[in-house]
Amino acid sequence: MDFSLFIIPAIVLSLGFALMFYMMNKNKKHVTSQDLATERLSSAVYQKEYLDSEYNYIKDWMRNAPIDAFTSATIPYTGMDKAKDVGKDLLKSALTLGTVKFRTVETPSFVVLSEGKMHYFSTTVEGDLKEHLIFNADRLSNAIVTSEVEKNNSEGATSKSTEILAKKYIFTFNIDGQSTAIEVHDRIAFNSDVTSMFGNNYSLMLTKNQVVGETFYNKIIEIYPNLIVKK
Repeated sequence: MDFSLFIIPAIVLSLGFALMFYMMNKNKKHVTSQDLATERLSSAVYQKEYLDSEYNYIKDWMRNAPIDAFTSATIPYTGMDKAKDVGKDLLKSALTLGTVKFRTVETPSFVVLSEGKMHYFSTTVEGDLKEHLIFNADRLSNAIVTSEVEKNNSEGATSKSTEILAKKYIFTFNIDGQSTAIEVHDRIAFNSDVTSMFGNNYSLMLTKNQVVGETFYNKIIEIYPNLIVKK
């Protein structure tokens, strides 16, 4: 038996576990060291930095209209939806006799608050603008919002660690008798390559993503109190 066949998988698996524990430890340090109250005072500065650098394309999409706040978003994607996509991908692959493998991927989406309107942008795999939807005051005044906390979470968690658990605000609209939902995230999705996770600025990046992203919900409920999640 050629044991070399098992060596490479074993090494890859070991490296995977090592990376997992490394990131768990790094994230734990991030939770205990960050001062969100102080960092929130710089949310406007951080937002401007983002819009002038890695998210400058959002200004192009907005055609220089004012951006009061922005964050990541998604269209709710259920297990049934994923199963349907897998089935369609397998069918498309089969039609090519296996010469082409198809795989549906979720692409970045964003919401922007501008002059009382909510703009939803979805992107292509290449990062180009795919869809632009605008929800005006009438739509937002009649919307309903519920929240969802990620469930990797919180029994026995400290108040500080609970504060940084990722949340999604599900905005539900009734449009022509059809229920339409958009998940608004309370932070910007991690926006750098994997190597950034090993850098000294990793913790600050996570903090900036959170304080910039959470500003969206805080600002929109000031305009539309009906969007406050009922407890």
